[in-house]
Amino acid sequence: MRSSYFIALLFAGSILVSCSKSSTTETPIVPVQDKYLVSYTFVRSMSVLDVNALYTPVQSVYPDVADIIPSVKFGAKVYAVTYNTTLGTKKLVASGLVCIPDGGGTYPLLSFQNGTNTVYANAPSLNAGNYTLQLITGFATTGFVVVIPDYLGFGASTQVFHPYLHLESTVTPILDLFRAVKEMSAKTDLNFKYSTDTYLMGYSQGGLSTLQLHKTIESSYAGEFNLKAVGCGAGPYNLIQITDIVVGATNYYQPYYIAYIMKGFKSVGAFTNAYSDIFNEPYSSRIDGLFNGINSGSAINDQLNTSMAQLFTTEFRTTLDTNAKYQNMRDALAASSVAAWKIKTPLILTHGQADTDVTPLMTKQLYDNLMLLDPTLPVTYIPMPGLDHGSASAPSLVNFVKRFLVIRGK
Repeated sequence: MRSSYFIALLFAGSILVSCSKSSTTETPIVPVQDKYLVSYTFVRSMSVLDVNALYTPVQSVYPDVADIIPSVKFGAKVYAVTYNTTLGTKKLVASGLVCIPDGGGTYPLLSFQNGTNTVYANAPSLNAGNYTLQLITGFATTGFVVVIPDYLGFGASTQVFHPYLHLESTVTPILDLFRAVKEMSAKTDLNFKYSTDTYLMGYSQGGLSTLQLHKTIESSYAGEFNLKAVGCGAGPYNLIQITDIVVGATNYYQPYYIAYIMKGFKSVGAFTNAYSDIFNEPYSSRIDGLFNGINSGSAINDQLNTSMAQLFTTEFRTTLDTNAKYQNMRDALAASSVAAWKIKTPLILTHGQADTDVTPLMTKQLYDNLMLLDPTLPVTYIPMPGLDHGSASAPSLVNFVKRFLVIRGK
């Protein structure tokens, strides 16, 4: 579930592009009489030359990039956007990045759901100059309106805790961002038209978030969003199973993931177990303070324990699946997992086969279960031999966009 910000490390040695940027005192444009859109602020622009300078050096590492570069045909502008949404019954203003191609055309929407992040300053709307985010927003120059949600708990919505991996609290705000983009398309100064054609991709946490969106749109919002293709990489699609695997292990080297799930689900009332029902001391008393928006995942790991017997109570480790005490937790984790269904939209699944953060079993079982439902379903599984959780992220995203361009028609 590690963040896709790892892509920046994978591209070490490539050229950083100096794109045109707005002033730090740029005034947000505040529309009137919109249901979702609250404001949009110009962040920076990209030219075709800028994006080619970003993508060209990495072809030697990721040859599939060569299939994307010929589609780079537009300049693009990046905006930080705030919009109205909800968390349960609570009304909130959330945020994200929206990157719009120049040219005044009608463009499909491409939404990228990022991986696990614990640091407020890394929210996409606050960190648009990040090299990885430049690479992703650069896809707008191929003719997509690229959307990158901050997720609740980041950007404009830090008054609530991030409901990590919780389905409803993930899906509702992202769909509301899409609706805000539709309202943006009515603004004459932005000069683009909105297409309901929608492409989704994400990795790690974003892999699960994307699959949650996929299923929700097909089941409830197909008339509003014309889903064209979906790409999911290394997601923890079965939250009960992955929790069982981690808790039952001797050692696990990303313990903050489980702590994040527990705090995130508790923050929205998905279950009410005390931390002391789950974690041994001194760890149970530390959880709330560790997720302060400043600590990175590695800093949080340093205050936990990679020995599962030391981190978790014996009761939790041995009776999680059977004890009535944990029934609400099991129900909540199951409700945010995504079981196989008869998908209608082409789905591309990727997973590094050397991944020790999120077991490749997550993706293999999802694919197998889809094939058991119907072997003709439009799903492609791409196992990535020798790649771990970090190193599989960039080739996954490049592969998704390459395939999206084919489906859209270059």
